[in-house]
Amino acid sequence: MERGLGSPVAKYYAYKTTEFVSFTAAIWILFVRSRGLSFAEVGALNSVWWLALVASEIPTGYLGDRLGRRSAMAFGTAIIAVSTVGMGLSSTFLQFAIVYGAWAVGQTFRSGSDDAWLYDLLAETDETQEFANVRGRATGIGLAIGAVTTLAGGIIADATNYSVTFFATAAVTALGIPILLSVSETKTAGSDFTPQTAIRVIREKLTQPPLRGFVVYFALLFGVVNMAYIFDQPIVRDVALDLGVPETAANTAVSASYAVFSLAAAAASYRAGWIRDHIGIRRWFFVVPILVAVAFGSLPLVGVLAFPAFIVARGVSNASLVLGNQYVNDHVDSAGRATVLSATGMLYSLAVIPFELAGGVVADAVSPSGALAAFGGVLLVGAGVLWVVDRPV
Repeated sequence: MERGLGSPVAKYYAYKTTEFVSFTAAIWILFVRSRGLSFAEVGALNSVWWLALVASEIPTGYLGDRLGRRSAMAFGTAIIAVSTVGMGLSSTFLQFAIVYGAWAVGQTFRSGSDDAWLYDLLAETDETQEFANVRGRATGIGLAIGAVTTLAGGIIADATNYSVTFFATAAVTALGIPILLSVSETKTAGSDFTPQTAIRVIREKLTQPPLRGFVVYFALLFGVVNMAYIFDQPIVRDVALDLGVPETAANTAVSASYAVFSLAAAAASYRAGWIRDHIGIRRWFFVVPILVAVAFGSLPLVGVLAFPAFIVARGVSNASLVLGNQYVNDHVDSAGRATVLSATGMLYSLAVIPFELAGGVVADAVSPSGALAAFGGVLLVGAGVLWVVDRPV
């Protein structure tokens, strides 16, 4: 496929950049906490997010297959841009819950359709083997640029207020809509793809090998690793203050750390194709639970170990998502691809809910670091059991 500036793949890169650019990533939880919410309430809000994802993943994936994946992505982008503005205007738990729910629905319009659309673009020129390379590079580029805006967001928050960063992010997100609409739609399943057909495809693909064990395994990894996203900002902020950073520069310090985390995640995502070719998907998914468990287990020991621990978590999370979607795409036909990817996304989201609810309670009772260490152990034990019972990859 042509890789010129006007090519579909180049426009995919541009779209992914607007998706990852965020002035709020490093101060999101700090903003919510500044409104007086406890860690348990933060965990509850994240559960609202995941519940909304669970409820809407399959219907929006089905619409992507039936009506057009590019159109579904553009609609979801519009919802997210509006929700981002709403986030900056929110101040109570109820308002945040409404915004989280709407934002999640917008995200589901993009999640399954995104990877299905790219895979089908590559299929038009028999280059589906390039999925991990293109997807990984797009994510890597987006995360690298996002690292710059993350740092800028902390500086803006310290200089003005948290809300301004959400408004700026919404403006950049909205740029993804004209980029998407400039690319022609790929082949969709059409009118013959009924809800009954969608259910049958999901049942056939996810209840038998090779995807059955893999989806369960990935859901466990996804659930535990995503806990880091509700604890890393407070942990890094506390470490920064302990190291002598003044209170007035704390948000900037967290943002600078987040920029490093994003660059590490960008490097891991960018090299996802290399990981697939030289390490292999099976070896990768065998090793990553061990890496995460060791990283999270180190957090209560020495405060500064939070930095390498969160670098590991970000790298593992982003590279695993690319490789996992390559694996699923390789085992699903074009008709129903977005639906199956959305169904797997639903299961991953469902797995996050109990971990974040329990993690919030444990963090309030012990500490955020203690919660991550405990659930790192849960991941290690659970992954070991799954390898014994049903080789997932």
